[in-house]
Amino acid sequence: MVVWSDTEIAVFYVVALMIVFKLWTVWHVSLKANANAAGRMIFLGIISGLTLFGIAAKFYISSVMGI
Repeated sequence: MVVWSDTEIAVFYVVALMIVFKLWTVWHVSLKANANAAGRMIFLGIISGLTLFGIAAKFYISSVMGI
């Protein structure tokens, strides 16, 4: 089991807020640019996919370092 320090927990919350802000910003800019729904979904899919990859890498590295 991985035991996270207080600093890692704080970083996790900050990263979660950054993700929410990033997705909101992308959605807002796409609305202002009058992008169609397909364009918005493609861009949000790329941003979401890269974000999920980064989070999965963090969990994987934490679990490997904890072994």
